[in-house]
Amino acid sequence: MTSRRWLLSLVTCAGAFTAAGVACLVGHMALASIALGAAVVSVALCALQWYSMRKERELADEITIDLRNPAPRLTTNDSVTGLIDRAYFRVTLSQRVASARRQLQPLSLVLFELDGFEKARPDRRDRALRLLGAAMRRTLRECDTACRYGDHAVAALLEDTPEAGAATAAERVRRAVTQTPTGRSFTLSAGIAAYPSHALDANDLLRRSVQALAAARAAGRDRVEIAGGD
Repeated sequence: MTSRRWLLSLVTCAGAFTAAGVACLVGHMALASIALGAAVVSVALCALQWYSMRKERELADEITIDLRNPAPRLTTNDSVTGLIDRAYFRVTLSQRVASARRQLQPLSLVLFELDGFEKARPDRRDRALRLLGAAMRRTLRECDTACRYGDHAVAALLEDTPEAGAATAAERVRRAVTQTPTGRSFTLSAGIAAYPSHALDANDLLRRSVQALAAARAAGRDRVEIAGGD
């Protein structure tokens, strides 16, 4: 993760400065110059990674999905989208990651968010959510799991699917929503993270998909983004 890379760069930077100081003390100026150059590069890398971590946090904070407080009740379906509810999905996410680990199979999590939702009239919001729910039921397989995850966010767990396959499925959902008369008032952004490519447990998988969704929004919305590598 970015924080681990930053810590590693910080340790490398400290080591390079120490090596430069030791080389100066013993009079080995050529080695000191090399070590000092490595230290300067490490400082620059630390600064870039620190900036990247801050931007990730800022973008993630903009997402309307609340990762800390799952819904307190457990119901079968959301009344608007017809998809299962968020609390059930959080339980299913942990189970599916554990199953993927046992069976040595990939698993992808896709988070979708309707862009322009806050500015629309309530009746148009409900129509767009129903359209999104219907598009996901038509597009996804029976083995996949889809749910409503926020005011204008839905999530999908794609069984035995790497990130490339998830991107294809997400793009089909995006087109199915935005190319209809109701959907033209909205765009749809999506963020994808996959086990084991981007995360090894349920919490990290969800966090990386939120970051990918934030990246899609930052890049102009109406697009599908895959989580970057560690």
